[in-house]
Parts: sequence; structure tokens; C-alpha cells
Amino acid sequence: MTRRKVQLSFIANNSARKSTLKKRKRGLVKKMHEITTLCGVEGCVIINDDNDPQPTVWPSEAGARRTIERFRSLPIDDQNKRMVNQESFTKQRLEKIEEKLKKQRRENREKEVTQKMYQSMCDGPLVVASTLNANECDEVINMLSRHIMEMNIAMETLRGGEASSSNSNSLP
Repeated sequence: MTRRKVQLSFIANNSARKSTLKKRKRGLVKKMHEITTLCGVEGCVIINDDNDPQPTVWPSEAGARRTIERFRSLPIDDQNKRMVNQESFTKQRLEKIEEKLKKQRRENREKEVTQKMYQSMCDGPLVVASTLNANECDEVINMLSRHIMEMNIAMETLRGGEASSSNSNSLP
């Protein structure tokens, strides 16, 4: 059975909220135990809950104190090196998404120009050129020039390969 996606919103039902919190705390502690064991790192979990006067602490109170003290003994630069708050995390995600969008727009534009180039080959350059503005004509011309250059390079490479293979065949 697959899990369904959980809607992240406040759980209004008090008993359901408490039950969910209890399960999630257990799951979080279990995950931290797995991470520390599998990756050989030091970590701790401290969860404060309004319904429980004692916070949930893992691996133990002494272990959590030791981990926190070790962290605090690091220089400030090392402490802040990989820390992220919600705002900076969102900014980083937004920058990555914007970069992806730019790349996709570039690829789409190149595909559009390629399509117009091929269309001009089929319908005739004058028919297609009459529907393009000056900028689009320049893009098609640049695309054609690039393809011609790539073809010339490929032909030179093949000629170079033929010349070396014919030289090796002519040796006694």
C-alpha cells in the first residue's frame, strides 16, 4: 500500500494532533538514530512539546549536551557555514528554479528557430521569411551558419580520418 501525500496544515482535532505529534516524534528520533549510525556523525534531537513538561531528548540528555557543546566550541564561521533559515533556503530554491527556467526558455527558443529553419527548407525561404521579423530572420541565419560550420568540421574530421587510413593502406 502506498502512502498518500499529506496536506501540510494545522490539525484542528486535538486528539488527532497529539497522536500525530507522538508518531512524528518517534519517527524523527528513529531517523536521527539511523543517520548517526549509518553516516558515523554526531547528532542529537530535542523536541519541546506543550503537552509534555519534559522535552524529548535523544540519545540522552548528557549526549545532547555534549553534541551542543561541541558545536558551540567551533568557530562562528564553521557554525554558520551550512546553516540555512527559511528565507535563505527559499531564495536558494528560487534561484535554482529561475536558472532552470532560463535554460528551458533558451532550449525552447532554439527549437522554435530550428523548426522555422526546417520549415524554410520545405516551404521555401521567401515564404517563411515573409512571416518572420528581422530578429527572427537573424536567428534563423545564425542557426544555419552554425549548422554549416558543424557540418564543415565533421567533413574535415572525416577527411582527416580518410587521409590517415589511406596512408596506412599505402605502406608496403
